[in-house]
Amino acid sequence: MKQDVKENVVLGDQNIAGRDNNITNYLTGLRHLRPHPVDPEKLMPANRFVSPGDNFERAAQAVRLSFGSTANVRVVVLLAPEEHGRKSAGLRLLAATNVATHRISELLPDWDEPDVACLPEERGVGYLLNLRGVTQALPDAFYSDLVTYASGLRNAGSYMVITATKTVWSQARAGGPHPEILVVEIERPKPDDVVKKYLESKEGTRDRSGWIDNKEGVFYGLLPEDCAPGEAARLASIIAKAKHIEDEDALDEYKGWKSHLSDWFSGGREGVETRAVRIAGAYLNKAPAAVVLNSADLLLAAPKINLPMPEGGLLAMPDAPSRLEPAGMSFDADTGVASLAHESQGPAILRYLWTRHTQLSQEVLTQWLQDISQGPAKDHLDALASALTQLAETVGIAPIFDLAEGWLRNGGKQHLELVGDLISDLAVHATLGSQARAELARWAAGKSEPTRQRAVARACSGSFGKEYPSQALTRARYVLSSPGSEEALKDATKAVRVLASDGDLAPLVTDTVVKWIMNSGKPTGTQLNVFYDVFSVPSSPDQLEKSPLAVALTQPGEPGDAIRRRLLEGWRHIIEQSADVVHAQRTLLNWRQGAEMGLLPQGPVVDIIIALGRATGIVNPPIRDVVKEEGPLRDALIVALFTEVQRTYETSYDPPAAQPGTTPIAQNPQDVTEADPTT
Repeated sequence: MKQDVKENVVLGDQNIAGRDNNITNYLTGLRHLRPHPVDPEKLMPANRFVSPGDNFERAAQAVRLSFGSTANVRVVVLLAPEEHGRKSAGLRLLAATNVATHRISELLPDWDEPDVACLPEERGVGYLLNLRGVTQALPDAFYSDLVTYASGLRNAGSYMVITATKTVWSQARAGGPHPEILVVEIERPKPDDVVKKYLESKEGTRDRSGWIDNKEGVFYGLLPEDCAPGEAARLASIIAKAKHIEDEDALDEYKGWKSHLSDWFSGGREGVETRAVRIAGAYLNKAPAAVVLNSADLLLAAPKINLPMPEGGLLAMPDAPSRLEPAGMSFDADTGVASLAHESQGPAILRYLWTRHTQLSQEVLTQWLQDISQGPAKDHLDALASALTQLAETVGIAPIFDLAEGWLRNGGKQHLELVGDLISDLAVHATLGSQARAELARWAAGKSEPTRQRAVARACSGSFGKEYPSQALTRARYVLSSPGSEEALKDATKAVRVLASDGDLAPLVTDTVVKWIMNSGKPTGTQLNVFYDVFSVPSSPDQLEKSPLAVALTQPGEPGDAIRRRLLEGWRHIIEQSADVVHAQRTLLNWRQGAEMGLLPQGPVVDIIIALGRATGIVNPPIRDVVKEEGPLRDALIVALFTEVQRTYETSYDPPAAQPGTTPIAQNPQDVTEADPTT
């Protein structure tokens, strides 16, 4: 039976001219930081931007002149302390170039060691390399390599803005001035100007821009001179929605609800129940009312609070709206959801409890959070993780990681998932991310605490892995190289599978996994098992979307070619270097059988097997045994095999071209009869 094989992928020597080079370039590009599109006109429109000083204007003029002139500035470094509005300035600087808005992207420092080789170099684009939260100085090589990179940007018609602190960037190391690199220090925008620009940018709030100068109103004189632009923008947003110029609630919101907090937590038995509901709402805002109230009841029942249920039990308790309203929460009768009247009160309550009510937070709330995470809030762990991430902005990551460790010691699978999601969110936080990612590396390398390793693996599968895939893969490898338990090994492998099944990340993950086996000497042990596991055949059709192998073999265009080329390189290394040919044969046979069952595309599987045969020997195991196995694809493989042999023979024994002026000798002249084979 002749098998109709479709969706073939061209590999190896069959590539058309230049194709190999394109794929090699693409694979090299996988090491580049991934661009995240940003639109300056949405994030920091011109009518809301306040210039951070003359140096910024000089930089803007330098990049403007690059259009149609001889000016060569392609990399601008904006230096300022954190919270000085560097990102906004960088976006407006890129908007001043001739780059189209939709071609402007932000680059996150997805590296363990800063390396200019990680920077992309597309044509006609603008990059914002945002080093927010980075505290370590850049290595010397970064500055020298940047000179060459800047020249490449000029040739590509592209620009880059780097935002950093003076601690991270040392001009002295740059080796002197370069015409294509401009380094400037920018000032902090005046906070009053930020507020006024914000309000004047919208027609409905223009008449409020003078409120901060009006001594009769509550917003006068609130901003100190050293106020961060973000804080000024927060005040502006509060003024924009205030009821009037003397709105005391709006003023208290800006001040972090301090007067309300002192009233809410002033003490006394009468307000205990309402305080419990308020605390539960701060951690579980927008969760079902039943979840919030049941969590509040668990807090009231805590040993160090021990408030008895009223006589009559639940029948004696008010209904949900009656309990929620005194705590500043609303109840949606259609959905049953409970929400804080002012969303900003949640973080304010958490900050207050952890900084002013430390005895309550340390001796009661820590255990209570563990209890509700496996009780009423077990299906709303994302809300808890989000609340704790906001809390970390005030108390830092150390108390949150300590809390997480307590959950891991005493909890089960749900706590593991909660901690994994929490530390994943912290790892991508704008200001705390750098510290959190460093802590994740420490957890991942510590085999004496396998539960922490499992939490890191969970984090690598989440937002951390999506935004910082290279760093997530590095931490997964720490666990894989030294797992503290079999579960940790499985979870880390699963994390790699999750990332590899993401179409956007699949090329990078494939390249990384193949590098692991090729850089570890003889492909044995964990790295080889990870390769086999990650690229195993999906168990059923409904698993195709979650299967890295199915994604790898069906990915279209250049990414798909690059993935399959990398898989071929990995397989070739395994067959040529590994002593366990039997395992390789069994895995390749599984691929073939997966294609025969419709779980994998047949064309790419056939092509990979034949290309492997060409590279490692068609008549040698394991390819010989994979091809000759009975099954629907056997005929197609044999046909492809003979086609390959014939092509190779024709290439090797191509007859020499006839010399000019000579007449080719006919191979079988019409007047000559072929000899009888018996004579």
